Amino acid sequence: MADPEIDNINSNQNDGDNIFVTTMDHPGTESVASNVYETPNGTRYWTPIVPHGVKPFLKARFNTIEQAIAMYEAYAQLAGFGTRLGTSKKVKIGNEIITTRRYVLCSRAPVNKHKHKETNPDDIDSTSPSRRSNVKVTDCKACVKFRRIKKSTDYEIYGFVEQHNHGFTSPENLDLSLKRRKLDFSTQEFIAKCRNANLGPTKSHKLHVAIKGGHHNVHGTVVDYKNCGRDIRDFIGDRDAQMIIDKFKARSENRVNYSFDTHIDDMELQLIFWCDGVSKLNYEAFGDVLAFDATYDMIFVPFTGVDHHKKCTIFGAGLLHNETIESYTWLLQKFLQAHNGKQPLLILTDQDCAMKQAVANIKGNDKRNAEIKKKFHKLVWNVYIKPETFEKRWHLLIAEYGLQEHSWLTEMYLIREQWIPGYFREIPMCTLMKTTSRCESANHLFKSNSSPHNTLVQFMLCYDTSVDGLRNDQRELSHQTDTTNPEYKTKWPIERHANAIYTRKVFFDVQKEIVKGKENSYIAERSILDGVNCFVIAHQDQTSEVLNEFKVTFNKEDLSVTCKCMGFTRNGYLCRHVFCVLGHHNIHKIPSQYIHPRWRRDAIPSSVYSIDNRLSIDQSSSGRLWRNILENLEMCRDRVRGKIDKLEELDAEVQALKDRIFAEVPYDPEINKKDVVYQEILSHAIPEALSCTAPKKIRNKGCGKHKRQVGAREIAIKKFKKKRRKCSVCGKRVRKHDKRNCPTKKGKPTKDDSSTEEVEEEEDDDDSEYDEEDDNGTDGEGDETGNDGEGDETGTNVEDNDSDG
Repeated sequence: MADPEIDNINSNQNDGDNIFVTTMDHPGTESVASNVYETPNGTRYWTPIVPHGVKPFLKARFNTIEQAIAMYEAYAQLAGFGTRLGTSKKVKIGNEIITTRRYVLCSRAPVNKHKHKETNPDDIDSTSPSRRSNVKVTDCKACVKFRRIKKSTDYEIYGFVEQHNHGFTSPENLDLSLKRRKLDFSTQEFIAKCRNANLGPTKSHKLHVAIKGGHHNVHGTVVDYKNCGRDIRDFIGDRDAQMIIDKFKARSENRVNYSFDTHIDDMELQLIFWCDGVSKLNYEAFGDVLAFDATYDMIFVPFTGVDHHKKCTIFGAGLLHNETIESYTWLLQKFLQAHNGKQPLLILTDQDCAMKQAVANIKGNDKRNAEIKKKFHKLVWNVYIKPETFEKRWHLLIAEYGLQEHSWLTEMYLIREQWIPGYFREIPMCTLMKTTSRCESANHLFKSNSSPHNTLVQFMLCYDTSVDGLRNDQRELSHQTDTTNPEYKTKWPIERHANAIYTRKVFFDVQKEIVKGKENSYIAERSILDGVNCFVIAHQDQTSEVLNEFKVTFNKEDLSVTCKCMGFTRNGYLCRHVFCVLGHHNIHKIPSQYIHPRWRRDAIPSSVYSIDNRLSIDQSSSGRLWRNILENLEMCRDRVRGKIDKLEELDAEVQALKDRIFAEVPYDPEINKKDVVYQEILSHAIPEALSCTAPKKIRNKGCGKHKRQVGAREIAIKKFKKKRRKCSVCGKRVRKHDKRNCPTKKGKPTKDDSSTEEVEEEEDDDDSEYDEEDDNGTDGEGDETGNDGEGDETGTNVEDNDSDG
């Protein structure tokens, strides 16, 4: 560490041998005020000018080594240079390891004493490149040396080199020093939480800058934020699958009614299913209709339904290694086991054959085109007609437009029992979901909150955030229903009763039926058969033209009612024709047997909205305390906003509290190690042993090739560069053929490959060859979802299950 020139300056900075050059006081890049000295051989040295009480001095004593290091770092921060820890010496006294000596160096000091020695170029190992560094090493000797005082626990300074061989950082750029760029725990936690909301490092940095009021108040640059994300993924590494399983085990032990199951093959996680208690309550109330679809790399399969607000709800989810019949069958079996064997009345999927077979396994039992589309839609989605009527009208439409040879329409007609609503008109809630659009909506939610580059651990954190968002939407809608009243459109008491029992969304649908029953329906015929009142209700449009007539029966004794339109069976609430009859008999309340439990305000208990049932919230004591601290600080800021004197008082008190805490709680390097920090941020402990690993990336069905398209000209040029070979049939040196396919065998002339015409002809020939490769290619990686866009209404498979829910 010794340097004769430095020692000479230390002994006497003002003697005749060392020339005082100038005092630097913020001259552009030469930032902090400093004295500059020049030795006789022309070497310059900088000495920072700082307040006397900040500058270290020999024999200064400190209670702990951490306190000593903090002092020098504070001095370096004020002086405008960075520091790093150097050599240390430790001894073991009993069970305790004591630091007896510690050097703290300037950040521009060499990393090791051999790094800057002259070496023979032949001795350099080219296979071991040195790490690139953004810090300019100048072989600076500035440092401070601490040692433990004998027969004491205190430390003292026994060596201090003040001079630097470089200028200092300007005050405006001190936030860019390595020390200030180091990310603290709060910043790393912020980055991880932004990732859970699908905010990458660049957006996270911008958001942090906006929150903290400028770049100078934020620790780290965008690159540091990116490196933090990389380090978190590296920390997870091969532990990914094991950490997920350990987390599910902990939840099944600590949470009420939490279920999960896995299938591991040759130490590779193949299948996994999970479902919490809230999902089970939702399925118990709303599980009459179920839809599921696949997305993501390790195929993510959420089970989606509709709650009493007609919003999406999640009944459970799974991850699959492949999209086979066996995988989907396993997943559906585990789903039913988690829900005590309760089977849905309807299952909606896309046209995936594996899904369809798996469902069967677990059930137990231009202008013209626009006109065609309009007519087919009117026929296909008509919920009132019977199957035989549908088939008759379908054949008439096919004949009208000459579509008998249309392959897709023929195929869809063959599977009409699986997707035409008329075939399910007698199944309760058959019109609740007609397509997999609910799945697409749920998939979009999870995709917008996650990234295909996430590990399984990060994906589960994003999943928890997404599900909590869905449940919070449900909570807000329930609160809105309970605390507000709608605008009534009739004076019928039955409309008030409907508002008292239904959620707001369902009430608006029922209100529409009540209004239509009052204004657009009337009794056309009336009769009595076996003591039961029979009515024919005429259904009118806005121009009072009768569109259709429906037969309604009504029994005054038990208030039982039926309607030919089967509205209650399909929708779960009474139709306009029934409301017309109830209004005629002055019935003020909806009969209890026609109030479906799934549409009631209290369909699920309010306890599902408690904090304890939220997945993405830190429920630990430290998490609760930290949230309270932040909330109290925000409340204090709001209260004193605009009162400068009170803000100054608040700042002083917080600063005093910080100083007291720093004095009482020394810096603990153990809890700030990366592994410890990332375990706390991810809420995942490092597994003791690995019983499985995450599966390799696979290709989803319909994911595409993800390869750059190569033009015909590029292919032709590539082939033109091939070496010519002599054809033994025609005797010419060519590239395009050999004796097996020589054109002269077919009586055709051969051309010289070197001519321009030959290249152009090869381009044309390669078009078809390229198309063939493109059609038959199988390379490429799976995309994020494997099924983009909204589900096609006519491309939906609906599986019927006659078992009682």
